Amino acid sequence: MKKKTATKSYVETSAVVREEPPAAVLEVGAFEAKTHLSALLDRVARGETFVITKRGKAVAELKPAHSSGTPRKIGWAKSKGFWMADDFDAPLEDFKEYME
Repeated sequence: MKKKTATKSYVETSAVVREEPPAAVLEVGAFEAKTHLSALLDRVARGETFVITKRGKAVAELKPAHSSGTPRKIGWAKSKGFWMADDFDAPLEDFKEYME
């Protein structure tokens, strides 16, 4: 693996990928990413970001998934500010000929 600004490659020969500071964005070749995907995912889970390259060009970014932060509430539409007509699912007059 190599740091984005460095020219030296940090390729590991074992399945364990070298520990780097989480603030650095690292470039990883496609073959190396495939070979060490499990270790890369562990590092991504800890907050690191990787740029996956193919023939020296960036093609993808591997980074932590961000949730919206607030879980969805079941029944939110039951509030006073939400209104739906009783016949909301009734056929429309404009489409009556298609419904026959």
